[in-house]
Amino acid sequence: MILTPLTIIAGTNAAGKSNLFDALRLLSRLAEVDKIHTAFREEQRGEMHELFTQYDDDKCANEMEFVVEMLVNKNITDAWGASDTLKYTRLHYELKIRHFINESGLEDLEVIYESLNTIRHNEDDWIKLIPKEYVEKWRPKVVTGKRGMPYIHTDIQNGVPVVCISQDGKRGNKRSIILQHATRTVLSSIDSVDFRHILAAKEEMKSWRFLQLNPEDLRQPTSKKTGEDMISFSGKNLAAALYRIKQNNPYSIVEISRKLNQFIPNYIDVIVKDDTENKQYIIYLKGEDGKEYSSRVLSEGTLRMLTLCILEQDEKHTGLLCFEEPENGIHPFRIKTMVDLLKDLSTDFTNTNTPLRQVIVNTHSPILVKEIHNWKNDKDVSLNFASMRTRIQEFNGKKQKTKVTTILPVEKDGQLTLKFSEQDIKMSLQTVTEYLSSLNGE
Repeated sequence: MILTPLTIIAGTNAAGKSNLFDALRLLSRLAEVDKIHTAFREEQRGEMHELFTQYDDDKCANEMEFVVEMLVNKNITDAWGASDTLKYTRLHYELKIRHFINESGLEDLEVIYESLNTIRHNEDDWIKLIPKEYVEKWRPKVVTGKRGMPYIHTDIQNGVPVVCISQDGKRGNKRSIILQHATRTVLSSIDSVDFRHILAAKEEMKSWRFLQLNPEDLRQPTSKKTGEDMISFSGKNLAAALYRIKQNNPYSIVEISRKLNQFIPNYIDVIVKDDTENKQYIIYLKGEDGKEYSSRVLSEGTLRMLTLCILEQDEKHTGLLCFEEPENGIHPFRIKTMVDLLKDLSTDFTNTNTPLRQVIVNTHSPILVKEIHNWKNDKDVSLNFASMRTRIQEFNGKKQKTKVTTILPVEKDGQLTLKFSEQDIKMSLQTVTEYLSSLNGE
């Protein structure tokens, strides 16, 4: 599956659209935490074993596998302030985790395979999204075949799996780790630019964010006692983030005001105040009538659009942003505005000064899907359709039925064959829109 800077995944409820986000969220935490159990416990959608593939006789797979390719920033800084520049910015990462019952009869997890390598230029289909004249800016040119040893690879030595870690560009400092009940990923253990490509992959995955905006959290001022100035997944700390942005670059809040007014003309100015008496930051919008309205009284739709405007100006926001059903709380007339904001939040590869940003949206809104037609000739925007299918797989020597989510691209100007109820239906953009409308009752 090729993910563009702005990727829309459409599908009805229970089609499994959130499965991709769940997998990315788990992978992100596995790159950060020092125990894989911690990352799995944070997943609230079932018990540990239920996160593995489930078959029709209540059996579960005992292995989980991740494969992800990424474009990373070419400059990296570690926790001690040391910096370095990457030779390769296109990386391929694989991870396998096994679920088993340990000697105490308890459910347990272990890493059984891990690898990180470059993506060879002649094998890199994704890079074709970037116009040829800008490719070298994002993926520096290197001598073909120069890189031979993976940064992380798993070998079998004396019948035992061993993870080997290679240092970048220097002799020595190579590590070998026996994978015997490994309780964390190798990636999560790297903190030094001595292993700069591994660190870059780790920092990229750690940066992935997952928005499920809660209007009550968006409305609240930010207490200075929290010490947090990054917008949380639910929208907390919005005022503190805006205050930080204003302090770092006063013009940013002018641009946020301009952008919000462009989409919601009723408001002409965005203001963030330092309420020293109550030790908090609070957001106000100034209306055309000259009155100031605090975030406490603003509509959910206005707050959602304000959040996107703030994220666009936030220099700390880079990497992947996954947005769950952004149309919630938005008036249908405002959905085009919201999609425009999402497009602005994603990277334009022709602008070499833009930060690396990607947006993945899942939606069941036919109105939002219809808006993708505006970018029918834009390679940076893609539409995909998610559906739940039944697949026959072999498990422990026996054929088993399992439900899987299939995500396939929909041609914005052409057609694609998708399968529903054993019938092949030609799915164009218009057909997907009509299909969602009929099943969602819109």
